[in-house]
Amino acid sequence: AREARMEAPGQGVPNAAVDGAEGGAMGCATSHISKYINTDKQIAYLLSCIAVLPEPYASLDTNRLTVAYFCVSALDVLGQLDRIDAPSIIRWVYSLQVLPADDSNAPPECCGGFRGSGYMGAPFDERGSVSSCEYDSAHIAMTYTALAVLLILGDDLSRVKRESALRFVSALQDGTGCFAAYSGGERDMRFLFCATAICAMLGDARCDSIDVSSATQYVCSSQAFDGGLGLGPGMESHGGSTYTGLAALSLMGKIHMLERKDKLVQWCVERQVSGFQGRPNKAEDTCYSFWIGASLELLGAHRLTHLDALSQFAHRCQYKYGGIAKCTGSHPDVLHTYFALCGLSLAGVRGLEPIDARLGVSLRAATRAGLAAPDATCALVCETDESPTEVAMYRK
Repeated sequence: AREARMEAPGQGVPNAAVDGAEGGAMGCATSHISKYINTDKQIAYLLSCIAVLPEPYASLDTNRLTVAYFCVSALDVLGQLDRIDAPSIIRWVYSLQVLPADDSNAPPECCGGFRGSGYMGAPFDERGSVSSCEYDSAHIAMTYTALAVLLILGDDLSRVKRESALRFVSALQDGTGCFAAYSGGERDMRFLFCATAICAMLGDARCDSIDVSSATQYVCSSQAFDGGLGLGPGMESHGGSTYTGLAALSLMGKIHMLERKDKLVQWCVERQVSGFQGRPNKAEDTCYSFWIGASLELLGAHRLTHLDALSQFAHRCQYKYGGIAKCTGSHPDVLHTYFALCGLSLAGVRGLEPIDARLGVSLRAATRAGLAAPDATCALVCETDESPTEVAMYRK
């Protein structure tokens, strides 16, 4: 173990990463969030973004549901859902549901799912509305975030047109097993994850609405030589696609089908600088606290995260007026604020709600919705007594 520590490239993670494996993740026993993050300022920042978005978000007008998801879910992780007007947000989310059209020849995205916002001029109706034109359609990522927000806020999804939404998702799968964002749109691992998460949230626990076999094959064939997962076969390993692929496999009950998991664990562990980087030789970024941290969680190796180094990086990235940036010196945004908090929760920081790594919502929300599954991870590292030798092996 001593030799392995001396030979390891290091990448900024102190030797305490190897020697301090006590309680939760390595390097810190049971630290509270207040030691690193000013939670009052984060709460104020998130509440202000729910009320009025700053001007730079204007380009995300088509994706308002996703922005709302980051804010609402972050407040849930901070235990502050009682600070928002949940009924109003629920009504707004339902107003974005694309209701089934009378025209049987209408494309699937015009017959189910959720649009990202009302930017195309569809009339506000808290029951939802039919597509107003060919461009006023549902999007698979917006459908995922819509359902996530509803579940986080305690809605029972009784007003969701489940069959139409599942038909919409099924129609987006191609012959390779992958999914498009909408009919004719881009397709990659992100949308495959959205498809499996939507199935789970809508009660299709075995993902019978999609071709599980081809989807599983797509994920497994996207594993690169270094063990990580790319957005598709032959593509470079990346933290985001690694997480979405692993989460999709877990939701389909097929994570055991992935080979070279020990290599994948090593690839994930090597991404920690102090925070995590998304790819080798890239700068650390707070959003990968979740993407890589959740990947390690799904692989049963979350205790290989060096908690103190990760927490210190998040501390350095928080803005004095609230919000957390992607890296030091950058402006904060809701995406990085949310994923930084999720990463700290997954690493074991106290004072934050636990995360369901498969679905990207709090464990509390998943449990209340009846979606929290028994442990489906592939535990490569003993969760109770991994030794410094094991830790050094992955860091080498």
